[in-house]
Amino acid sequence: MTALSIEALQFSFADADKVVNDFHLQAESGEIICLLGASGCGKTTVLNLIAGLLKPSGGKIELSTRKSAAETGIDVGYIFQNDALFPWRTVEGNLLLASDLNPILSKAQALDKMGQYLDVFHLSKSVLKKFPSQLSGGMRQRVSIIQTLMFEPELILLDEPFSALDYYTKLSLEEEFCQLVRSQGKTAILVTHDIEEAVAMADRAYIMNGGKLEREFVIRAPHQEESRSTATNEARGSSVFAEHYRLIWKELKQVVGSKD
Repeated sequence: MTALSIEALQFSFADADKVVNDFHLQAESGEIICLLGASGCGKTTVLNLIAGLLKPSGGKIELSTRKSAAETGIDVGYIFQNDALFPWRTVEGNLLLASDLNPILSKAQALDKMGQYLDVFHLSKSVLKKFPSQLSGGMRQRVSIIQTLMFEPELILLDEPFSALDYYTKLSLEEEFCQLVRSQGKTAILVTHDIEEAVAMADRAYIMNGGKLEREFVIRAPHQEESRSTATNEARGSSVFAEHYRLIWKELKQVVGSKD
């Protein structure tokens, strides 16, 4: 099922050249798509347009939803590089925002969801009584991801959410997030500068240049179910992983070099 369809998307800031120019993309349910490119090529702007934070000057963005009218949740969730946790609320208070803002979701339902996500992201329930300032960077980002997931978005946008983490924590979070997205049939669009992260997580990776997608790399083909379920960390040492990395780096180096 197509979860997101973008056709001929256009956007420019006042008195500036087009930041997004004739951008086309289709994303399927259960798919992770990664956007790579030089700084300033429009990657984050595309996420902001999808999220509705910016209004396009042309083209269209269509989101398909599987929710019935009686179901709770939002269509799009946004996870940033820096968490958006409220420092004056405990972890539990931050995660209960979903029920505070959505009267259809009871506190009991929210607490049940909370427990499930704590298990998925390997967090103890003891963390619920702590404040964000008492957490490590990895724990804060896990809580931030859970906070977004509590709203049950079908499409998740991620803007370099793991870049500030230590290497081991980063690998663990990538693994946990990939498993959740694919097991729940959600869709994710990830912006990153990390080629290794893109190869580890994405089903398709794109190099963006001139405000549009310039080159596609299929990392996991839809018919290759065994490769889609392979743990990201286990795949890193494979020759296939290395070849994907080489091809993307070769293309990205040319794009970035052309900006100099």
